[in-house]
Amino acid sequence: MRRYNDYTNKDLSMVICAYGECKYLEECVQSVLNQKHKVEVLISTSTPNEHILSIAKKYNLEVCVNKDGGQVKDYNFAMRQGHGRLVMLMHQDEIISPEFSEHVIKAANRSKRPIIVFTDYIEMHNDVIDRKPSLMVRIKRLMLLPARLKCIYWRGHGKRFIQLLGDPITHPTVVCVRKEMPEVLFDERFKASMDWDFWERLSRQKGSFVYVPKVLLYHRMNEDNQTAKLINDDNPRYYEELEVFSRFWPSFIAKAIMKIYSIAYKFY
Repeated sequence: MRRYNDYTNKDLSMVICAYGECKYLEECVQSVLNQKHKVEVLISTSTPNEHILSIAKKYNLEVCVNKDGGQVKDYNFAMRQGHGRLVMLMHQDEIISPEFSEHVIKAANRSKRPIIVFTDYIEMHNDVIDRKPSLMVRIKRLMLLPARLKCIYWRGHGKRFIQLLGDPITHPTVVCVRKEMPEVLFDERFKASMDWDFWERLSRQKGSFVYVPKVLLYHRMNEDNQTAKLINDDNPRYYEELEVFSRFWPSFIAKAIMKIYSIAYKFY
């Protein structure tokens, strides 16, 4: 297959976003350092403490401290760290496959103008990797089926088509091409849907969203990050998602979709 770019493992900066005293941080660090092809690894945090600093020292990692903390501010700060032409925000409780960087870089090189590269994933419950994909994972894979049809997907509208019924792109799997990033990264107006807002804005640019349909990340589920929390008009997330849906659909259709979401999540 034709190669359009010259990215290598030396071009990828994996920035681990650390907060508080996460018991999974060291396991996350080990999975990143265990890449088949070594990449630049850093830790970014707005809560420097002995737990984070001791792990960084143990593995000889640079710690970048954001003095102006906050969830969205932390992500924007982390995105600007590292020296690579490609940057990935690694969540502190996630685990990635040793082949992650190899597959992502290969995919980026096969796209004429990649904006982001993202992969398939599977969830972990009670620290055990699921044997079968959850309903949420299966739904996202269904939404991403058009991404496998390169003759259609590489065209401009494909980036928006896959988002018509929601956000199928799992943030922790995403690698961003720095030169394609806008001045405004994650919008601080959004809390629950900041990633989907970002993908929607990026989808308006020239270039490709490159999908790698391989399970290369293990997404840890817990009470804090359950996607299936009830969505209704008393939940701030409802209005955030409604706003993004309204960028794809007329208002009355966007509201109808949100009603379906609200009902569906009761049975998730």
